[in-house]
Amino acid sequence: MLYSSATDEWATPRAFFARLNRRYHFTLDPCATADNATCPTYFTKADDGLKQNWGTHRVFCNPRYGRAIGAWVRKCFEAAQAGALVVLFVPARTDTRWFHDWIEGKAEVQFLRGRVRFGQTADNAPFPSMLAVYSPDRLAVPCARCGKPFVARQGARTCSNACRQALYRDRSLQFNRNT
Repeated sequence: MLYSSATDEWATPRAFFARLNRRYHFTLDPCATADNATCPTYFTKADDGLKQNWGTHRVFCNPRYGRAIGAWVRKCFEAAQAGALVVLFVPARTDTRWFHDWIEGKAEVQFLRGRVRFGQTADNAPFPSMLAVYSPDRLAVPCARCGKPFVARQGARTCSNACRQALYRDRSLQFNRNT
């Protein structure tokens, strides 16, 4: 496969997948073709893995790297909330909305050293890569202030510093009214 914007599919290197599979024992590849599927159960582009229920599978997700990548990242988070273990393999794009909304603070992030060589190509990718590991054990809880679900650090009650400060202000106002 060539490295250009002509394609958004980057075939997972077999040896790289084999190392991950020894650790996680994957059962579902939601972003596959019949030629490059890494798991016994897989969804093709025609099946549209975004619309499928991933259940409690152990998922390896190497999505297409085009404009829809954010939807795939969100699906990975949501699938983990529903009980799947998901390992997401994507470009390390820490400046993107999808990274901040659906990976940071919600998944264990592992940045890969060097550049990955995808598929049968002779050259390494022109971008760095990372893994985001979503565990079904890290469930989202509702924010005590705004109700938005978030993956809580131990003891955290709010989704952000702004909500934490607003909750404190609300309590202070209520306390002052009652005294």
